Amino acid sequence: MLFRRWLAGCTVVKPETGGKAQMTNVQGLHRQELHEALNDAVLEGMTATTGEAKGLPNAAFTDSAFLELERKHLFSRTWVFAGSRSAVSEPGAVRCLEVAGRQLFMATDAKGETRVWFNVCPHRGARLVVEDQDKAAVLTCPYHGWSFGLDGGLRARPHYHAPLEHDRQGSKAERDCLFEVRSAIWHDWVFVNIDGQAPAFEDYMAPAMKAYEDWNLGALRLAHYQPFEFHANWKLVVENFCDNYHVFMVHPALHDAQEPRDRFGMSPDGVHMFNRFVIGVEGRGLTPDPDGPTLPEIPDLPDALEKDSPFCNLFPNATMAIFPTNVAFFSFEPVTVDETIMHVWFYFAGDAAHDEEHRAGREAVIAEWANLNAEDSGICHRLQEGRTCDAYDGGRFAPYWDAGTLHFHRQIADAIRGEGAFLR
Repeated sequence: MLFRRWLAGCTVVKPETGGKAQMTNVQGLHRQELHEALNDAVLEGMTATTGEAKGLPNAAFTDSAFLELERKHLFSRTWVFAGSRSAVSEPGAVRCLEVAGRQLFMATDAKGETRVWFNVCPHRGARLVVEDQDKAAVLTCPYHGWSFGLDGGLRARPHYHAPLEHDRQGSKAERDCLFEVRSAIWHDWVFVNIDGQAPAFEDYMAPAMKAYEDWNLGALRLAHYQPFEFHANWKLVVENFCDNYHVFMVHPALHDAQEPRDRFGMSPDGVHMFNRFVIGVEGRGLTPDPDGPTLPEIPDLPDALEKDSPFCNLFPNATMAIFPTNVAFFSFEPVTVDETIMHVWFYFAGDAAHDEEHRAGREAVIAEWANLNAEDSGICHRLQEGRTCDAYDGGRFAPYWDAGTLHFHRQIADAIRGEGAFLR
């Protein structure tokens, strides 16, 4: 399976309907379930100026009960990255997914349309797909043999009316079809909204679409996928990815490739965060080597961006790092409260993603990220170890560097409490 798994658990949250009255009921339920780590005093501390604020307390990073709240009220209620469209680019391709504890699958039908479905037969609730497929025409339930097309429609029900009396009529009536998951595709990246109630995807993604409108991301082709293990809470690994402050201490080669004055703190926009650094030396890779292998630039790149390297957090747990010759897309899977898998998809421009001419360049970029993540692995584990210290009370924030981290904490708290951008 390309995308190994996402989150443990199996509770299905049905799309909510109704207006303000129902929202109030949900709010009441949230209040009963809220972890002490999200009490009003903690929230008040997050509203102070960055230099005076405190973030989420230790329990948000060490208590499994908090992770359960995130699964239920964060990952299910917003848009979440689910997988690469490249994995199902051909009709008949089916890939199993697990997102926010829900068993899903992504499939491309005969018309070339890619959609995401709950991985369950609507008859008696058996898991429908148990392994990835490349040339599926129909999906057949292993329990009673009901079959479905990749468009979700019912195809046949053997012995449905009585022994040997089959139903071969098929149906596209809503009650007979598979349960579709709300999904959207941006370039090669498939996002889902489990409860179906998040704002429009275009609104969610608008800050990123605007930030990267001058980058021809449509010219990118997937070249490689690789996972990395971190022994730390998923939020700490995301924060570390977004943190430009630690570069001079943890990443000496990356530090040498940048001018310190061209290093900035994260800038919130909507629920997301954005940043950039300026590549300070010649070359085409992550920490450029003028004598190393070269890669072609992303087509139509404006001159002003040829030394630019923007990166972002697409809330909650997807990030991107963009370079003139390549893009790395990341997803951070919370396995347990103190274990995270960083999934990375590497993209290059056009034929450079697969041709032999640019193999060395691709391998150099991939190796750079492996080195960078090896340097981050130890520091993230030390962050996790520090969260067991009773004296640590949410931390202190550096105004220049940490406004984004504080914003990230507040978005998590708001999502779980059903407040702010997540108020319904």
